[in-house]
Amino acid sequence: MPPSLYGFVRQRGAVSPEEVANEILSQPHLNGNARGFLETLVGGDPRFLWDPEGRLRVADVAALPLEAAPYVVFDVETTGSSANKGGITEIGAVRLAGSVVVDQFSTLVNPGVRIDPFVVRLTGITNSMVAGAPPVSEVLPAFEEFVEGSVLVGHNVQFDCSFVAAARGGPLPNPVLDTLRLARTLVPGLKRYRLRSLASHFGVRQMPNHRALSDASATAEVFAKLLELLGSAGVRSVGEAVTLKGGNRRRIKPQKQHLAEGIPDTPGVYYFVDKHGTVLYVGKAKNLRARVRTYFNGGDGRRKVGRLVEEVAGVRYTETPGELRALILEAREIKRLLPRYNSVGREPRSSWFLKLDLTEPYPVPERVSAPEPQDGVAYLGPYRSAGVLDTCVEALGRIFPLRRCTGEGGVCFYGQMGRCAPCLGMDEETYRREVLDELAALLRGEGGKEHLAALVRERDRLSREREFEAAARLRDLISGIERIRLTRAVVSSEGVQAVVTPSTEPDLVEVFAFSGGRLVSHQGFDAADSKALVGFAGEVLSSEVKTTVPGDASSEASDEARVVAAYLRRRSAAVEAVRLEKAGDLLEAVERVNVASLT
Repeated sequence: MPPSLYGFVRQRGAVSPEEVANEILSQPHLNGNARGFLETLVGGDPRFLWDPEGRLRVADVAALPLEAAPYVVFDVETTGSSANKGGITEIGAVRLAGSVVVDQFSTLVNPGVRIDPFVVRLTGITNSMVAGAPPVSEVLPAFEEFVEGSVLVGHNVQFDCSFVAAARGGPLPNPVLDTLRLARTLVPGLKRYRLRSLASHFGVRQMPNHRALSDASATAEVFAKLLELLGSAGVRSVGEAVTLKGGNRRRIKPQKQHLAEGIPDTPGVYYFVDKHGTVLYVGKAKNLRARVRTYFNGGDGRRKVGRLVEEVAGVRYTETPGELRALILEAREIKRLLPRYNSVGREPRSSWFLKLDLTEPYPVPERVSAPEPQDGVAYLGPYRSAGVLDTCVEALGRIFPLRRCTGEGGVCFYGQMGRCAPCLGMDEETYRREVLDELAALLRGEGGKEHLAALVRERDRLSREREFEAAARLRDLISGIERIRLTRAVVSSEGVQAVVTPSTEPDLVEVFAFSGGRLVSHQGFDAADSKALVGFAGEVLSSEVKTTVPGDASSEASDEARVVAAYLRRRSAAVEAVRLEKAGDLLEAVERVNVASLT
């Protein structure tokens, strides 16, 4: 199979934009526009970098910061014997951008040998299921392209790597991180370090079930928790994480375990207090008992945790109906109590804005760190993540014909694709109406869903055609816009905002009501129960909710909306946000969610 862009650049060592355009993209006509096109293509991909001579190179993945590195978390199911005698029956993998899954790989594999009966009972993968599956010789090239340039992550990963190495005649060249080894180093004191035990300990959504993709997904969620602990331990790069030794962290001696007695195994918020009753730390958990016991069984080895445990004289807790309520209550309590050991809520966080200079003929969005009041300049925001905002801006360039050139000297490359307003002959008034106004409405969650739907269709087409790299990039762009849309919709301080999403229970929907960014009500309903939905809407609208800081969508009151928005995005379900002015608005939103869930 022809090399991918990454494979081509890696083989050459360094390539000019023109070489890529001619030999990989088959677009020699790009000429002087090759660099700009290639920057758009690989922008934000940490696997590539530009050298001082303007040539494209592949990055040293091991030298990348942990938060910037590309990860592929994978798992294999096997016939049950050793790598030398057995074979692979299934491969599952997920690609991560940060802690967000942006693509996945999953296939059964014909191992060419019989599966051990015990393994059949364990995994549910039978000989008849794999009989028509592709052999490993066909699967591995696609899998290798999926993981190229990424850090491989797995649980007891050497087992999985041994089967892959046996099948391909040698190990993969990727750096490898093992969540089993990391967990033993970072979370000492647990009785078991099996994947299911760690998933339960960290309270992740996806539980392993001995199928490759679900086990890879569970490992990815565990790995996201371990990344946070690596950062707290002072580990900054992939290379440092690969060579991390267990002896580098001092285990805290188990102590004060009696303080965890009587705590329920339910979701909620826990409070560590000193001998004077002062709250030292507030935390949330899906399982209060399991989480609190971790501290007194040795913690995770951090000095901060050791000092905390030494001062703790008692533990209080408040049970909540679920994980979301625990998240919200934790945020409120940290702001109310300002505990000494909680850094979240005490340190100021960066805010970013999109700047539109309306004094220019064709304004384009620009990310800035702080708004500077100027005549003729508009700002959209604030936004918390610079990375998400940059991704969003890139996606906007695919959706709208933003200005790419002056329109002089012939049609530019983007104009040839219909993505440059001056080249399309669009006048300034039309540009402001059809581009800027619609762009702002899209980011405010007030319209533009047809643009997102077009991007989703293109992503699905690329995925069907196994163009995984391009599909993953497009999925990342879509996710960036959706995250910003949802957050801005619920943070708005004007009136009451309602957010509707399918419940984890069948045929039910969950409805969240916000005012000024503060969650004021949250209930579940039968999707067909119009009477109950109308009653809920009427009650919320007539309650005269008082916002924490009226008229300021950037205030701390908006943090609750951000917590809920992040929680909903992790669930990967259809979400509808609507300004609630009458009961019918809620019914229409529920109907849209039902339709989206069926497609």
